[in-house]
Amino acid sequence: MIGRAYRTAQILSIDIVIGAVILLRFFCAYFDVSPGWEVYVLLGGTVWLIYATDHLRDAEKSVKSKRERYLFHRRNRKILIAVAILTFLFLSCLILFIPRVIFLGGFALSILSFVYLLVQHRLSRFLSKELYVAMVYSCGILMVPFLLSQRFRWDILILLILLTFVNLVLFSWYERDDDSSDGFLSIATELDSTQLEKVILLLTTVGLSISLLFFSSVTLYFTVGFTIYALMTIYPEWFRVNHRYRAIGDGVFLLPILFEWL
Repeated sequence: MIGRAYRTAQILSIDIVIGAVILLRFFCAYFDVSPGWEVYVLLGGTVWLIYATDHLRDAEKSVKSKRERYLFHRRNRKILIAVAILTFLFLSCLILFIPRVIFLGGFALSILSFVYLLVQHRLSRFLSKELYVAMVYSCGILMVPFLLSQRFRWDILILLILLTFVNLVLFSWYERDDDSSDGFLSIATELDSTQLEKVILLLTTVGLSISLLFFSSVTLYFTVGFTIYALMTIYPEWFRVNHRYRAIGDGVFLLPILFEWL
């Protein structure tokens, strides 16, 4: 029962939404800012809308796919579209209650997100889809603490982009065969598997090096995250069992709740 509920939450990207909210809370606490509950709801709702739109479109394009995520979205398409519309309307009203500087930053990021949804296929051809998503996601998380605190940290931005990028590349690596059979382009279908494994290990090494170079309570989280991703690359067979790679890979973005008070 609990396992089925958790799997449904994964299919609906609820775990990713929760991870984004926890990350925002983590960095707001580190930069000592309080954006208000409206900002957290806006971030979570926007992340869900982007993922839901992406999955609904992919499910429609891959009518022969047997992946559980796409089967679920095809089967519940009308309900999900209705929920997405209601969510969009609610978030549009909530915008009126956030600081102007956050609204302007969020508006710019929403344009970038819309561009991604439009040109996702072309980005895949240029091996840049995962990097583009990682950059927009990371800027969406860090925009609020950076703007409200009026402090900018290049090291934290680079580390979050790297961590998110490695997450996306790892998932593409694990799901390479499924992407190929469904006709989806990803960095894993465009590069040789062995080469991609080396790229992932190189990125985790770079991330660990930066984390240790600028070591603090916040970079300790990144150190743990990159270590987990390195283990996922070295021992893929263990993480493939029962889709452990999904739960643990996305679980990295839930870890900040353990580091907030350090």
